[in-house]
Amino acid sequence: MSGIASKAKVDSASNAGWMLTFADLLSLLLTFFVLVFSMSTIQFDSWKSVVETMRDEFNPNYAAITLRDYENQTAVARRSARGLNLNYLRALIERDLGRYPELATASVRRETDRLVISVPANSLFQEKSALFADGATQAITQLTGSLVQIRNRLLVAGHTNNLPVDGRRVRSNWELSVTRAQLVAGVLADAGYVQPVTVLGHGASKFQIADAARATVEQLNAQERIDFVILGESRNDGVLDVF
Repeated sequence: MSGIASKAKVDSASNAGWMLTFADLLSLLLTFFVLVFSMSTIQFDSWKSVVETMRDEFNPNYAAITLRDYENQTAVARRSARGLNLNYLRALIERDLGRYPELATASVRRETDRLVISVPANSLFQEKSALFADGATQAITQLTGSLVQIRNRLLVAGHTNNLPVDGRRVRSNWELSVTRAQLVAGVLADAGYVQPVTVLGHGASKFQIADAARATVEQLNAQERIDFVILGESRNDGVLDVF
């Protein structure tokens, strides 16, 4: 009987040893596959669409798109995104202008419902001409870097003094102011400003020197300028009221 009992104990020990060896083998295999997976390169392109779909579907902060009918284009324009506060914008613009030597002569002023960036025309154009001065394109491009970050409506307005123009290229101060504003708006678009820009030409209609015959060169140059007009965020008036 003692022999049979001893044999049973030996068989039991053999069975337990086999199980331990098998468990060790599985652990080694699992470790091997984990190492192989960790060293492999994930195909990002294959996962990109899955990740984006999950992010869009399960993100509680994701804005839902609501379709809405509008009667005309004007109604769509007035539903544009809310712009930034003008006082905040003024601080940003003045900071940026201080970084650009080409815009050292520019000035910023706050009016009731708008922010006006005035750049003397002689900094951008040749005298009484619609031809750009040296460095004008670079100056406008630098200013675009500040304007492209805001959503407020933007107007570009040309102003001139009452001195006669070169009749070979433009026929009046009004035409000169419009042409200059259009050229500036074109450079803005080329530099990456994608929002609509309203172009205005005032000519000499806002000439503010009472005795033009005695006006100094500095006064006359100050009247010729390009204004970048940033409208307030709550403004819903039409374009014509800027006059």
